[in-house]
Order: sequence, then structure tokens, then C-alpha cells
Amino acid sequence: MKHKNYYEINARDNYELGLKTGEIFGTITRNTIEKRKKSVNWKAKTENAKKYFDVTKKYFPQYIEEINGYAIASHILFEDLWTLMTDVGMSQDNPEKCTTFVTNNGKTISHNEDWEKDSENDICVLKKTIKDTTILELYYFNTLGGVSISVNSHGYVQAINTLDHTGNQIGVPRNIIARWLSETKDIEKDFEKLVLIPRANGYNHVVVNRENIWDLECTASQQILLKPPLPFIHTNHYLSKRLKTFEETENLTHTFQRYEKAKSLVKNKMSMEEIMKVNSDISKGPHASIMNERTIAKMIIDLKNKIAKIWLKRAAEKNWVDYSLDFL
Repeated sequence: MKHKNYYEINARDNYELGLKTGEIFGTITRNTIEKRKKSVNWKAKTENAKKYFDVTKKYFPQYIEEINGYAIASHILFEDLWTLMTDVGMSQDNPEKCTTFVTNNGKTISHNEDWEKDSENDICVLKKTIKDTTILELYYFNTLGGVSISVNSHGYVQAINTLDHTGNQIGVPRNIIARWLSETKDIEKDFEKLVLIPRANGYNHVVVNRENIWDLECTASQQILLKPPLPFIHTNHYLSKRLKTFEETENLTHTFQRYEKAKSLVKNKMSMEEIMKVNSDISKGPHASIMNERTIAKMIIDLKNKIAKIWLKRAAEKNWVDYSLDFL
């Protein structure tokens, strides 16, 4: 049994993937854009987003094609969809969100997806196949994907945590980078490529396969790839000393509380019941707990048994639903 909000897409190329994605989610995205366009600063955001187009097309033309297909199928202007999908210049009142931890010798990954309050209807479960890559992910309707947690058929899991930092510049938006890395076949080789790509801003990427765990922390101009000890926890602040100097400290209100609480609960070896208990912890109240008022989805990936367990706030009555990872 799968969620009502579960979708599958198969495509030959990025353009077809965009077309099919737009056919499914176009109405929702069109309504979102119409709401955003009522904002007094939408035109300014659109003009700002244009600055990041050329550099993205240079490095990732396939995603420009995908967005174009999505726009055509959705009957949306490309520049409006580009503004929405790239995240550049889009702000949020409570920017920090999400808690990720890795345990059981790297075979189990848990991720709580926190976003804006009352945003549970903006996310779903998507399985998409393009060429030789299949991805199962928590998917935001108005994105290219890859910005929450995903697992791909090459055996890699990626979980994204937002990092707020200084020093933004003209470059490839972090949402595009996250999508690209969600398709990785070799994260260390892709890290070498990443170093050479000018970026607008940065995320934290927890990346895991059956043999290793990596933590990739990024700013616009700096990046560091570490192989941290287990168990590993990341929330929404920099762990590497070198990048802490870029941290936008005024936005750090609850990330440390969630991090310290997770550190006190996560062990080297944990049962599935223990993991679910941790990512459902509410002991720090509605704002600062691991599961808080902005938790809209949770996903646990069990690489050993090839199962993903998913909880959606919009379908909380179902509790956890299991998805086979038979494509691994």
C-alpha cells in the first residue's frame, strides 16, 4: 500500500521528464506562481533570478531543458518557473529546518523534512526514472527534486539540510546542485567537479552508500567533503571549523537544540522502533524539537533490507508506509 500522494514517472530524457512532471504537478505549480506574483517584490525576484540563468545553462543544460518541458506542460512562463525553482532570492521567516542522522554502520539514514508551517500539501513521494537512473524521493511540487531526501539506483542516498551563510554570488543555484548530486554515481568524483562550478549558495549534503558516509558542507565559494564517524548527525549549522566563519548566525534559533537532542539519543546500533522514536521526539516543544510544528515529512532508508519507510503529515493517519528499494 502506497500513499495517495505517490507518483511514478519514466522518461527518455530530461525534456520528457519535465513534460511529464508538469502534466502531473502543473496546476499546483501554476497556482503557487499566481499567489507569489501578487507579492510586491515578485518582479524584482524574477529579474534577480535571470542573473543565474547563463551560468546554469553552461554547466547543466539538461536541467534547463527539463524546466522548459515542465513550463510548457504547465502553461507557465519559463522565467516564472525558473524564479520559483531556483530558490535564489526567495526567503523564509524561519529558515533553519531538517534533522538527519545516520546509524547502524551507515546502513540506516533518517531524515525529518521541516518547512514552513502548514506546507504539508507541498510535498509528496515521487519515483522517477530517467535513462539509467531511478530515484525515490520526498519531492516538492515546485522544484526539480533532490532538495529533501532521495535514494538512487546507483546506491546513493542524499539528505539535504539548509545552511544560511554569507558570501552569496552569481553562480549555479543550490537547488540545481542538489538535484545533480541526487543522481550521483560517484560522489568523490562529483565533488572534484563541484569545486570547479561557480555556485550562488550552498547546502549541506549528507551522502551515504553501502560502504561509506560523506558529509559535504558548502558555501557559495567554499566546500569541504568529510568522512565523519558514526553515528552521524546534521541539522542546520556548519560542523566544519573552516566554514563556520561563513555562518549567518542571526538565523540560528533551533538548530543547536535539535542537534544536541539527537546526539543524546542516537546510538551506534538502533532498531527501527528506536529510530522512529528519535525522529518523533517532541521533548523540546513545538518549535525546537526534532519533530516540530514544521515537520511535514519523514523518511528512513534501510539500505541493508532495501526498504524506505515514509511518513507524511498530510497522510498522518497512515503512519509509516513502506516502499521497496528493489531498484538498488
